[in-house]
Amino acid sequence: MGSRIVIKLTIWIALLSLLSAGISVYFTYTHSRALLIQSSKDKLATATQVLANRYSFFIADITKDLLFIAQLPAIEEIASSHSPQTDKQRMRLANALSGFLRSHEEYIQVRFIGAHNHGLELVRVDKTQNAVHIVEGMALQEKAHYSYVYNTLKLKQGSVFVSGIRLNKERGLLDGYGKPSVIVATPVYGTNGNVFGVIVINVDLEKMFALIETDIPAGIDVIATNSAGDYILHPDAEKTFGFDKGARVLMQNDIPVTQHIFSGEVSSLVAEVHDFRFPEKQAVISLTKVPFATESDEKYIVLGLISNLDAVLEDSRQLGITSLQISLAFGVLFVLLSLILARKITTPLQRMATTFARFKQGDPVPELSTNRDDELGLLARNFSIMAKKLNAQLMELNTQRQYLHKVAHHDGLTGLPNRILLEDRIEQALISARRDKAEIAVMLIDLDDFKPVNDKYGNDIGDKLLQECAARMLTCIRETDTVARYGGDEFMTIVSARELQLRGMSARHISRQVADKIRTALNQPFKIDNFLLNISCSIGIAIYPQDGDDKNTLIKHADLAMYYAKSTGRNNVKLYTDTQTD
Repeated sequence: MGSRIVIKLTIWIALLSLLSAGISVYFTYTHSRALLIQSSKDKLATATQVLANRYSFFIADITKDLLFIAQLPAIEEIASSHSPQTDKQRMRLANALSGFLRSHEEYIQVRFIGAHNHGLELVRVDKTQNAVHIVEGMALQEKAHYSYVYNTLKLKQGSVFVSGIRLNKERGLLDGYGKPSVIVATPVYGTNGNVFGVIVINVDLEKMFALIETDIPAGIDVIATNSAGDYILHPDAEKTFGFDKGARVLMQNDIPVTQHIFSGEVSSLVAEVHDFRFPEKQAVISLTKVPFATESDEKYIVLGLISNLDAVLEDSRQLGITSLQISLAFGVLFVLLSLILARKITTPLQRMATTFARFKQGDPVPELSTNRDDELGLLARNFSIMAKKLNAQLMELNTQRQYLHKVAHHDGLTGLPNRILLEDRIEQALISARRDKAEIAVMLIDLDDFKPVNDKYGNDIGDKLLQECAARMLTCIRETDTVARYGGDEFMTIVSARELQLRGMSARHISRQVADKIRTALNQPFKIDNFLLNISCSIGIAIYPQDGDDKNTLIKHADLAMYYAKSTGRNNVKLYTDTQTD
């Protein structure tokens, strides 16, 4: 009778132990798999937003280059001339554009197109793989019938037009025919106030995206479509630019869930789909709309990343297999031990099962009695090791998530808050200011003569100079204030004046003091790699609520004040109100 009870108890203990282990392995596998997939989605969404920001900044840089060209003295000389342009004038401009084209590998053509004579090209410079060519004489063509010409001619001075991304079909570009490109243009006005022509830059899409896709890990593909859903970037090149090839291929037809982004229901999405390269495998796709901030043939483009889930799921599968193997091994051990020690080990096993039933992912490893020298102690130690491994993997995932959060909200070069975090802090500062009826100041700081230093000494010296400038600016503000990198060689500072206002000091006075400290600090020579560098800065200040009661208005007015400071001699500090009274 006693032996039958032991056998029955042993069988029940073994079955219950195996069942408990199976459930534990199942839920561990299921939850770890879901956590790994969610982590992959979060990382991909963050990387997609970074990609979209890079694209927007790239277009903004092209716009700055275009407006810079439009202000060249040679352009103004041709546009302001009352007599026909001479070959000498045009050659001066062509030589200037040639140098510009050589310094930008992604630009393949720069043109100055007149508004008359059916949009005849006045100056055109083309790039091949090996050289830059100035096109002259009969090779110059009429372009008035292209949308980037007649649409740009309708714009005000300083405005920019961006074409849709498509295959280049214009004859004459030396080796750009049939290549994907985007065209950016701005009007040029003469002294009589009438539009004289347009400046046009052709950008090689492949080279542009090669620059934008820097740091995208291997195994992740970049995709892009126009606002209609036509692919312009895809792992399978045959699917791209179908609208230019006579056979359209739309993303919403390939991946129905993406219809939500093209219908306007959402501006971004993350979803599990079939992998583009291997349809039998799973992947995660992350998409976001990137609207055009200027006049354009398109309302927006859609940028995205797609990542295969094999590597992520393999970790989860391996964890499940390892857990199952451990559980099976110790299940057999339970059977052998329970034949002799059924009564003795019943209570410890039940306690162990109860302890691990309460164990959740991310909790501290449960304390078990591991100081025994028998199989029960070995079992307890191995379960503890398994739980510690799982916690270690979860901690690593959390660390990666925190790192991605920092990357998304801080500038990689200076370590300062980036534009995303800056705008959030401005919103928070405005909320506090409205509640406390206090003032805040938003200061936009632009480094004078940074580009000549960067051009002369190289990007490495330029980067170190930006880091030193950031460090000096941090010494000029309080812990409650914020200094952030706004973009390029521009920085922005938020100054809260509540405590000092209680002592009778105005935000105008406080911000001016801080701005003068920053300007003085940056006026001191910088010693970088045995080079003694001298720069200055121009600072524009906008005060809440006098100069604006929302984030965008304050930033805009600070920007206007900064440009006013530059226009009055640089190395200067101007408030927005100065621009209204001077």
